[in-house]
This record gives sequence, structure tokens and C-alpha cells, in this order.
Amino acid sequence: MEKVIIVNHHEIVLKGDNRSYFEKQLKNNIIHILKDLVGKDELLGGYGRFIIKISDEKRVEEIVERLKTVFGVANICLALKVPQDIQAFCRAAESLLQVSDFRTFKIHTKRPDKSFTLNSVAVNKEVGAFICSKFNTKVDLTSPAVTIYIDIADGCGFVYRDKISGAGGLPSGTAGRVVSLLSAGFDSPIASWKIMRRGASVIFVHFHSMPYTSRNSVEQVQKIVRLLTRYQLSSKLYIVPFADLQKEIVIQAPENLRVILYRRMMLKIAELIAHTEKAEAILTGEAVGQVASQTLRNIRNIDSATSMPILRPLCGDDKEEIMKVAIRIGTYDISKEPYDDCCSFLTPRKPETWSNIEEIIETENKLDVNNLVKNVMDKIQVEKFNFP
Repeated sequence: MEKVIIVNHHEIVLKGDNRSYFEKQLKNNIIHILKDLVGKDELLGGYGRFIIKISDEKRVEEIVERLKTVFGVANICLALKVPQDIQAFCRAAESLLQVSDFRTFKIHTKRPDKSFTLNSVAVNKEVGAFICSKFNTKVDLTSPAVTIYIDIADGCGFVYRDKISGAGGLPSGTAGRVVSLLSAGFDSPIASWKIMRRGASVIFVHFHSMPYTSRNSVEQVQKIVRLLTRYQLSSKLYIVPFADLQKEIVIQAPENLRVILYRRMMLKIAELIAHTEKAEAILTGEAVGQVASQTLRNIRNIDSATSMPILRPLCGDDKEEIMKVAIRIGTYDISKEPYDDCCSFLTPRKPETWSNIEEIIETENKLDVNNLVKNVMDKIQVEKFNFP
């Protein structure tokens, strides 16, 4: 028996003629994230899966932890690779059950390799009978305490008992680029993660109001990008000084329109960055109705500042749903720390909830938009992140 790690594909199996493209990208991503732990010759292809040979058991835990952040992976299984022989299946199943106390079990067999003469039901019966003879236990097909999985494929058998959930989705790098407006709060990191999960590569843009606000928002965003880079392997963060532009808006604009004009300027700057990065869309963490600027009327009027598509993965989510994802992926503990949001700098006492586009354009025309945006672009700092 040989110990291996099975990495099962997620949606890739549904991709038809494009499947090989997605599989190749997923393989490259796995090779990259495990480059200091697994040799290229230790990662093998298979039927809807990759097989990783285990050369050093001390590295298994770290390998699994990294694989859990790879988009395109459905689940990860620590398995025993055995010959296609019913007795080998029985011995492997017995070995996996030695370390646990259980009263009921189930054998679940899949047989993609039809050259093996016994069908799945027959394998289940024979291995199940063997386990019953070795342990004080019985079969329960509906709610077993333990399930033993047997996959008969690629000229051998793989026997395992646990499936560790992967990140799912599509491999990073298969769906083009997106520019994300990233704050240190809860929402935009989750929006970024969700679009990463659909295969997009995310370029991050953070607006700050230093020196009139503290640096903590930048530091928290750096932590968030570092964490999210585990999911897309490399990231770029544009740090955008926004305070001077905000002050000009305060001088020229009615107080109730400040936030809407802030957001429109952000989109204009993000669009320029998107053109530089050859990105296809802009992404925000907005959810309808969550704050004053996020009414449908305001969203429409803000979006008209750019010709690029605006993606809002959280548009229909409530705060509880967003928090659950933040806890699961690890951004919660960063985002819960206090920070100075640039939109809170010189914020109006009563922001507009039902804006008028004619009034917005009239006010915007009083600003030297091109020059203001150019001054901001000239002062942008860019940071790069890589994992591992």
C-alpha cells in the first residue's frame, strides 16, 4: 500500500471541450503553491483528479492546508493506493478503520475503470462483509458513523475514509482580470474572494485619506491582500492617495452629494488602472441598501461615471451571510479592527439617498476632473504580493 493525496476537481468536470484548459491551469496552480513541498514528478494526472505522491509524511499537513485554498479543488483525500484486487481493498479498508471506534459503517465504491470485473455493488458487499468479520460493527447505508470510499481508476484502487473540503469554484487565472475597490472592512474582501472563486485574477485598489486619517486602513488592507493572495498566488495592490481630491469636492459640491462624487471619482481612477492592467471589469463590495450610497438610484448614478462593467458579488447578501464567509476564509479578524475609511473623511451629516444625475453632472463640471485624477494617479504606490 502506498500513501497518496487525491485532489478532486470541482466544476472542471462539467467543462466539455474546454476541460483540458482548466485542468492545465489547475495543475499549474497546484505546482506553484506546493513548489517547496512537492516535486513536479510527484503530481500525477488522473480521472477527474490529481494524485500527489507522499515522499515525506511530515509535510502532509502543510500540503493539505495549502490545497484547501486552491480554487478548482472540490475535496482532498488522504488515500491508500493499492492494486486492483478485492483483497487489497479489504486490507486497506481494515487499515483505515484500526484507529477509530465505530459502531456502523458504509462502503462506497466508484468504478470509472470498467476493466475491473466486479461492479460497485459487488465490491461494496465483499469489502463490507470482510469489515463485519473483523470488527464488532454493522452496515448502515443511511447515516453511518464511518464511510470507506473505494475508487477504482487509472489501473489501481484508492481507498480512503475522509473528504476534506476544498475551495471549489474555477482555477485562478481562467476568467480574466478584475480591479477591486478594496477597503479594510468586511464586504470588499469577501466580494474579491467570491470573484476569485470564479477564476478571475483580482488587482486590488485601496483609497486612503492620509495624512488626515491614520495609516491603519492601509496596514489592514495589506494584511487582507496578503491573506487573499493565498487563493490567487500573486497580487498587486494600488495604494491611492485620495484626500486632496476629496477636499476639492468638499469645496465645490453640496454636502449631501459628497459620498456619491467620491465614489464616481474612485471609479474613474479604477478605470484607468483597469486599462493599465488589461482588466475587464471593476468590482465593489456594495450590497443594495446597506448604506446611504447603496440605494439603487445612487448605484445607477455612480456607475455612470465609467463605461466598464461593475461587478457586485454581494449585491443580494445580508451582513450575516458576509460575516460567515469572512470567518471561514480568515478576513474577519482583520476587518473587525477599527480603521479610518476614506469615505468617512469629510463625510456629510445627511448623505443623499435619491440622487439626481443632472445635479451630479452639473456639480462635477465645476471640478477640474482630468487634472484632479492625473494628480492622484501620479502619486499612486504599487505593492506586489506572492504566495508561497
